[in-house]
Amino acid sequence: MSEENVDPGKPEVPEKPFRPEGIGPAGPANNAPNRWAPPEGTPAPAPGAHGSPYTPPRPKRTSAEIRADIDAQRAELGRSVDQLRDRVTEITDWRSQLRKHRKQIIIGAVATGFIVGGLAALRRR
Repeated sequence: MSEENVDPGKPEVPEKPFRPEGIGPAGPANNAPNRWAPPEGTPAPAPGAHGSPYTPPRPKRTSAEIRADIDAQRAELGRSVDQLRDRVTEITDWRSQLRKHRKQIIIGAVATGFIVGGLAALRRR
């Protein structure tokens, strides 16, 4: 960089990008081994084999097959929404919750009555 174009408020940009040790290709500026490369002597996987970056393209589907898949997913989504709506209605129905948990509610009410009564008795003294 020439001296006349340097802004005194900005630090000078290094010529080479910073590369943390062990990342990227090994070279004269970075002697660390490449952690991402396979060990030397490892044969390359065959195309499409497990672990290979190459996967063969999927066979093309016809528009009728795609439409059938969309219709099936739409029907499944409709069933899921109906099940979810039924479950939310069941959970938020307070009358059915009272019927299901009657014993626990009575125990809680009795315990609350004792606590409130005890606190009221202590305040009178």
